[in-house]
Amino acid sequence: MTRLVLCATAAVLVAAFAFTPGSFAQPSTGNRANGFNYQPTPGEVDSREKAIGTRPSASSQRATDKTLEDIDRDLLRKEGLSTHSVPSAKPR
Repeated sequence: MTRLVLCATAAVLVAAFAFTPGSFAQPSTGNRANGFNYQPTPGEVDSREKAIGTRPSASSQRATDKTLEDIDRDLLRKEGLSTHSVPSAKPR
């Protein structure tokens, strides 16, 4: 019985020292991967798209935004929820 108590105490002490704050790898600051923000801001996306020539035309972007708004409203209606929370896309 004494041996069991000593083993349990030793296990608890080892565990307590093994899990001290800072003993694990510190997470990187921010949400970054491959040198870029994991979720870039719209301004960052716009500038990157312009730089590599993949920016959609304004009319194409408006059509896409309208389609996504319609899908959002339809899904909310199907779930019986209010569609007042669907934001209108801001022109870029």
